[in-house]
Amino acid sequence: MSKATFLLGLVVDAAVGIAGFWVSGKYLIYVDYGTCQQTYPNIAGKLLLENDKVVVQRFSFPPGQWEGVHGHPSNQLYIHLNDAHWKVRYGEKIEAGRSPAGSVGWYGPVHLSEDHESVNMGDMPIELIWVTLKEGCTGSS
Repeated sequence: MSKATFLLGLVVDAAVGIAGFWVSGKYLIYVDYGTCQQTYPNIAGKLLLENDKVVVQRFSFPPGQWEGVHGHPSNQLYIHLNDAHWKVRYGEKIEAGRSPAGSVGWYGPVHLSEDHESVNMGDMPIELIWVTLKEGCTGSS
């Protein structure tokens, strides 16, 4: 088992456990399936798991590929499965960076009006997992 696969298992288990605690223990709200999925105009994703607590998706970004302008639902955790070299744009603001395999981070909501998109600057596909908690999810429009 690879380090990235092991880390993914731990993170997904933790996210499902945390979501279950908060949703069933405190805030029990109704969210329609599908409203919390991450979408990109130029990149197709694979739905790995969806239930009343989380959406787990995998994306593969080819080298040089821009995702297209998109939004993000609130309460998202991302996991880089391999080393990544990327550039991100919010309107006129552009930043470049690198993320090592196994790196994990948190993303809040991004509205379409923020004119946000990223590009893979590396020579290998970027393999990325998004875990979206449905509790409090506002969708990505």
